[in-house]
Amino acid sequence: MRNQRTIVIGFIALCLLALAVFAIRTNSRAALPALDRADPANVAAVTQGRLIYTTRCASCHGSELQGEADWPQRRANGTMPASPLNANGQAWQQSDQQLFTTIQRGGQASAPAGTISVMPAFGDRLGDTDIWAVLSYIKSTWPAALRQRQPLP
Repeated sequence: MRNQRTIVIGFIALCLLALAVFAIRTNSRAALPALDRADPANVAAVTQGRLIYTTRCASCHGSELQGEADWPQRRANGTMPASPLNANGQAWQQSDQQLFTTIQRGGQASAPAGTISVMPAFGDRLGDTDIWAVLSYIKSTWPAALRQRQPLP
């Protein structure tokens, strides 16, 4: 009986210790400082952006930023497939602010005349820092020469 009681007390102590370690580690994680621009050299922003991209963007734009098949051919309903965001696409031809606006307000907000975009707005689901982190990740995959040719805001 005494051995069983010792095991139970030990188990409870171990659980409390694990809970304390979890609470300390969770509270000690530094939040990503506010971003007001894309920064492909910011490792923390790129890491956060990659995580957000994987969970929010990759289902349409591809796990390797390759876009949907048949891009840039319009579908029968007039919409465009999700564009590639890697160096093979045209995202680098837009300024960071244009890309930010597209993510925040949806594809139709920045689509050329006559184009129907089905990209949803993420401004109600992602804060500005998260959007800038995603753009930091995307830009970190582009060669330096493309980043230098990208238009300024």
